[in-house]
Amino acid sequence: MNPTLDLFFFDVPLYTALIALACAIGLLTAYLYLRLRARRGVPRDLFLSGAVFVFAASWLGARGEYVALNWNYYAARPDEIAQFGAGGLGLRGALIAGFFALAVFAWLHKIYFWKIFDGAALGLTLAQSIGWIGALARGANYGAVSDSRIALELPDIYGLIAPRWPVQHAAIGFFALLFLALIAFAARHPRAGALGLIAISASVWGNFALGFYRGDEIFFIGNLRGDQMLDAGLGVLALWVLVWKTWRTQREMRIENAGQ
Repeated sequence: MNPTLDLFFFDVPLYTALIALACAIGLLTAYLYLRLRARRGVPRDLFLSGAVFVFAASWLGARGEYVALNWNYYAARPDEIAQFGAGGLGLRGALIAGFFALAVFAWLHKIYFWKIFDGAALGLTLAQSIGWIGALARGANYGAVSDSRIALELPDIYGLIAPRWPVQHAAIGFFALLFLALIAFAARHPRAGALGLIAISASVWGNFALGFYRGDEIFFIGNLRGDQMLDAGLGVLALWVLVWKTWRTQREMRIENAGQ
């Protein structure tokens, strides 16, 4: 199942178009946040160069994760590994690769990492909601077959229609609501890093919960999908860093107040 978008002179896979739209809106969101939130906004040229660097790393990481977790499929179809437009991107690979790319870029240009991390995470949250629309159009990340009352007649990636858990619909709504909640939290001017860590933690734990209702093929470890194991690991790490940063900030404030 791979519907296309007619652009008069050529056709573009709808999945590819929606993923491109998600990336563009995510980058715009990050840029606007940094312009409005930061005391000194990141220069446009520097932001664009950083966006290209982080985007390229995230895209490769996302594709690498998806291929690795679905290796049985791609081992028999190696020519499809580089077909990015055919569907198949993993959030966790994008997060890991993007995080390190962002850290390297911030270090090279002497930018405070947590400031741009917040903007990147906020943009990623909105991009995920749009990206899941692409998954729905492609039939990717489809729900398991179910006789539940809320099951919908939906296709899988092969075009086979059956009553399935509406995983894609749930993800679209979840990430849209998460984005709105993060905007409300950002209005309270939290410490640098808090917004991004909450966004990442909520994202991966949300995907962890949705994983119980997904029907796409992947290897399992016990009762958990391979991507759920990655979600749990990233979720625990994000929560640990958030707690550590909060403790460190409070400790610094106590020391500062004691010295006055």
